[in-house]
Amino acid sequence: MLAVDKAKFFSDFEARTGLRLTADRRRALEFLLDALGKDAGFTMIRELAYVLATIRWETAHTFAPIKESRFSRAKNPREWENQDRYWRTGFYGRGYVQITWEDNYRRAGQRLEGAQFKVGRATLNVDKDTFINDPDLVLQPPIAYAIASRGMREGWFTSKKLGDYIKEGVAPDYGNASRIINGPDHAPDIAAIADNFDTAPARLDLTDSVVA
Repeated sequence: MLAVDKAKFFSDFEARTGLRLTADRRRALEFLLDALGKDAGFTMIRELAYVLATIRWETAHTFAPIKESRFSRAKNPREWENQDRYWRTGFYGRGYVQITWEDNYRRAGQRLEGAQFKVGRATLNVDKDTFINDPDLVLQPPIAYAIASRGMREGWFTSKKLGDYIKEGVAPDYGNASRIINGPDHAPDIAAIADNFDTAPARLDLTDSVVA
């Protein structure tokens, strides 16, 4: 697993990212860095870098699970119409990676069936219909993280997986990795963010892992 040195990560965060380290942003990142550090499914800094970059972009730089913004029907009629196809059903974008459409909410329930998550003071046991019945559960950080991390690793969203673009011993293909989520849209922006997280010196300490 990868143990994250948060003191080093935050030491020059503002200068490196161009973002203010607000209390909300720091709390959101503290959760993500802890979750990534405990996730045995990740073994390379490059994977963490791209997951963080994707989450930064998909959450409008908040690093927190959010709801998708609605386009203006007057100013962006084409985008509004495309968005309305799933928006009116209630299955609009939520979480760290903005899953949309009922099928994706159902798939998340099916893939996480049997998992347990703390939601407030209660324990939620996920079944195949959990997120169909209550889509806003996808906004809970532990659930949003499970969907983002496993979805990117296992190819839930487009059939493309993180391992298709980030492999041991070769340079990461950050430029095409956006196909994991939603195709080439904003690929250069996300790639630049991932490269920043990847190449910044001494941001991540490694524990029990060999990194290419």
